[in-house]
Amino acid sequence: MQLKPDCFACLYNQALRVSKVLECDEECADAIMQRSASVLAQISVHQTPPEAAAALYPAISELVGKEDLYADKKKESIQKAQELIPYVREKIASSPNRLDAALRAAVAGNVIDFATQVMFDIKEEIAKIFDTPFAIDRKSDFIQKLATAKNLLLIGDNVGEHLFDKVLLETIKEFYDIPLYYFVRGKPIINDVTYEDALAIGLDEVCEVVDSSVYTPGFIYEKANAKAKAIYDEADLILAKGMGNFECMESYEDSRIFFLFKVKCSVVANRISKNIGDLICATKEDI
Repeated sequence: MQLKPDCFACLYNQALRVSKVLECDEECADAIMQRSASVLAQISVHQTPPEAAAALYPAISELVGKEDLYADKKKESIQKAQELIPYVREKIASSPNRLDAALRAAVAGNVIDFATQVMFDIKEEIAKIFDTPFAIDRKSDFIQKLATAKNLLLIGDNVGEHLFDKVLLETIKEFYDIPLYYFVRGKPIINDVTYEDALAIGLDEVCEVVDSSVYTPGFIYEKANAKAKAIYDEADLILAKGMGNFECMESYEDSRIFFLFKVKCSVVANRISKNIGDLICATKEDI
């Protein structure tokens, strides 16, 4: 999905958000905004939003001398998510369709995002997620394909959200004894999950965590390392979490891919003819 004019405004606002997260003084904040304006002026409209973000955030990191700009916020997200996991496990255990419930919990976790136009409260989302209809609902198709899949690749998105992904993978393992793979980013970018973030919550206990080497906040096959490409090529079924992965992968003509995310910006909403706040479990043919 290529950049739209709104994306540039969103990226510039993200830079401002970073300056506030870092509690910059006025001089620092001004430097961040000036550097961001310079970077954004050089970005081609033919790039995806995650590719643009991958140019912006390292520039800010270099300026302030901090690689993981959202390190503290990621810790907060993990703490908030951990508080909700017992409730989520209870709801899944009592559900007549546990895989459907686990997918719902995983998409509720997708609201933990510091790079979006609209922010949602994770506690409110979890409270209503098990009864909320999806605007595009291919969960049953995904579950049906899972029953015959020889393996599953889940492409991760954000920290905090990855705890709910772990619950989803644990639930899948209760039903199917198949190899499970979890792709993470190659280095810190916004609050996306990295290899270290995944190991810190024990994701490697339920699946093979794979550092994809992709440094954009969305999976791009061409930027992945040889191991990640091989796993992707051999995957029977692929679940791509979050808007960043959707923005990078929606052009892929690949029937194996299911997109699972909450719509959090007007550009994506317009792209799929849905509304901000809608829940999406979609395949290529739906979009």
